[in-house]
Amino acid sequence: MQTSHRSSGIDAVGGIPWGSHFCQFYRTEADLAETLVPFFQAGLDANESCLWVTSQSLDANRARALLEDAIPRLDAYLASGQMEIVSISDWYKAGDVFDPDIVLNGWIERERRSRALGFEGLRLTGDTIWVERSGWADFMDYERKVNGAFRHYNLVALCTYCMETCSAEDVIDVCRHHEFALTRRDGAWEVLESSSLKLAKQELVRLNAELEDRVETRTAALNAAVQARDEFLAMLGHELRNPLAPIRSAADVIRALAPANSPIADSSAVLHRQVAHLTRLVDDLLDVARITQGHIQLAMRETSLADIIEMALEQTRPLIDQRGHSLAVAMPPRNVQVVADATRLAQVFGNLLHNAAKYTPNGGAVSITAHVHDGSATVTVSDNGAGIPRDMLDSIFGLFTQLPRSLDRSDGGLGIGLTLARRLVELHGGTIAAHSGGPGLGSSFSVRLALATGSTREHAPATGEMPRPD
Repeated sequence: MQTSHRSSGIDAVGGIPWGSHFCQFYRTEADLAETLVPFFQAGLDANESCLWVTSQSLDANRARALLEDAIPRLDAYLASGQMEIVSISDWYKAGDVFDPDIVLNGWIERERRSRALGFEGLRLTGDTIWVERSGWADFMDYERKVNGAFRHYNLVALCTYCMETCSAEDVIDVCRHHEFALTRRDGAWEVLESSSLKLAKQELVRLNAELEDRVETRTAALNAAVQARDEFLAMLGHELRNPLAPIRSAADVIRALAPANSPIADSSAVLHRQVAHLTRLVDDLLDVARITQGHIQLAMRETSLADIIEMALEQTRPLIDQRGHSLAVAMPPRNVQVVADATRLAQVFGNLLHNAAKYTPNGGAVSITAHVHDGSATVTVSDNGAGIPRDMLDSIFGLFTQLPRSLDRSDGGLGIGLTLARRLVELHGGTIAAHSGGPGLGSSFSVRLALATGSTREHAPATGEMPRPD
């Protein structure tokens, strides 16, 4: 069952949810007309199927006349079956016998049929003036069952009771088996809530206050945990960075003194590569910490997008060559400019190229292309490597998120490169998105940035293989 609220059409009642079962105590035809006409008008306007079961106090012909005065398209509603007006004998007492189970199942079946025809649900009213004193207890038991059953369906029901035939005890019985009652007081309609509804509302208010307190407490704890994490990342990055300079210097000395093609020279080369890899990880870690703490500053100026891409290629070409990948590049013209921190934006494209090379088997294909259209530039880095599971295309940008180990390479990073890329792109006012057909089908990352004012607006990029260095 849907829980969306419906307009009751009755000012004193307001919005009500599906499953509402309430009653009205009336004295005259005017009382019924004043509530039932707007009640059904609201239902028709909301694409609900409507059923009015009338009685001798307001028969089917009179009900139709009242609706015609308020609803100009009534004939169309009646012809389509969205609005139906029937008498008591046709609904409650078919064969002159009232069978509560048959009547209740009739409402439910009508609700199902209404939704099958494309309506939102069923809105109904039935008058009870026909109920005889000898059958009052059985009818109240029927109302009790209705009150419990309707909660599970797209139903809104308004039962009407004539005050001329109800004793004080009857009024209490009726109120007990409906969510609330509508009655006149001092000339105006007033809602009388049942004790169970009042208790339910009070419990809802209590639970809502308790939930707000829990959310506030959890939010404060989460904020404290995030702050502690950011402080730890910053401290860790600085502590890891301190030993890198002497390690690099020692590696340079070893490389200078080692005989060519000796095991020492080979070990020195390994040491250099691993120090460079560790330096990249630590720098990314520090940058993420700076961004999350709001300490990073961008030096924004108009810069050639092609120059930024070339900076990124210079940073990552050694790894691409080491893997034996082919590299295709489609550059924009030099006069295509963006307002950016060139170093940071090159870091973004460098991280994407680095990931493409790392997650693509040796001898794969990596490309970077730039398309300019309608005042923006889109730079896309693609590969034919490990790919990304569809359910990770968004979460892959989360901090410390990595591909499953079955797809990850042994030299995978900390899972912060894409987080850093997204944060830096967002600081430039751009967007970044991941695309992949799934594991083993490669992946691509697209960065979209606004062009600087006056920059080239249209360009179909050239494609080609970048020459490999000798």
